[in-house]
Amino acid sequence: MNSGHHQHDPNFTKEKKFYEYITNLPSETISKVKNKPLEVLKLIDNYPDWFMNIGPKKGEIITKEIRSKKPKILIELGGYIGYSAVLLANEIIDDLDAKFYSFELNPEFAKISTEVIKLAGLSRKVEIIVGKASYNLPLFKERLQSEKGQFVPLDFILLDHWKNLYLPDLKLMEQINLIAPGTLICADNVIKPGAPEYLKYLRYSPEEKKDYNLNYKDPDYPDLIGRWNLIYDTETIEVVNDKGFKDGVEITKCTDYLSG
Repeated sequence: MNSGHHQHDPNFTKEKKFYEYITNLPSETISKVKNKPLEVLKLIDNYPDWFMNIGPKKGEIITKEIRSKKPKILIELGGYIGYSAVLLANEIIDDLDAKFYSFELNPEFAKISTEVIKLAGLSRKVEIIVGKASYNLPLFKERLQSEKGQFVPLDFILLDHWKNLYLPDLKLMEQINLIAPGTLICADNVIKPGAPEYLKYLRYSPEEKKDYNLNYKDPDYPDLIGRWNLIYDTETIEVVNDKGFKDGVEITKCTDYLSG
């Protein structure tokens, strides 16, 4: 959900208008929603302009997964205006060891999500990392390693940025060992606008993956080789949203890796 969705409006007028709205709420609204994450989400759901957020239906599929997994290190690629960060960080609110990291390319959107997260009372649970994910992820890995005193893979990943980056960013995370058995990966909008290459890759056998990674070089990311030996269990869950559009969330669990 990065600026790729907003090419028709290079000035982000809709988002800027929302920023004005959220930073100038009447005091009675503030007292009703402050520090109540689900009330803040309702504000966005009921806002007159439609934003390409995860929304309540797809959100429920993902929160259910988080509840059963109880992840400690959660990231999203594509923070947009903060909806998913609030929705998902709300699930880890009582877990002192758990933290949600929101990677967002666009500083304008990061400014909005900072306000949304603050209003929801989740600033201590969410950190926004501004910039290109492919640049920031390796730095983030180093940082995790020094903070934890050992290497730790990610427990939960939400992909919700430009659809054509799902696969390169997945392969990058494979390659730098941020994905390991136990990692749960959820990807939004896999039907509309769709991420066919990503879905295909997840379903390759290790042999096919090895072959693909050796022979297909993405011109934008020539050094990406991924990790052929990670085993995924993956499923597309279809959802019809309030506007009547069919879309889907891909729920992927890294279950194992082959040695050799």
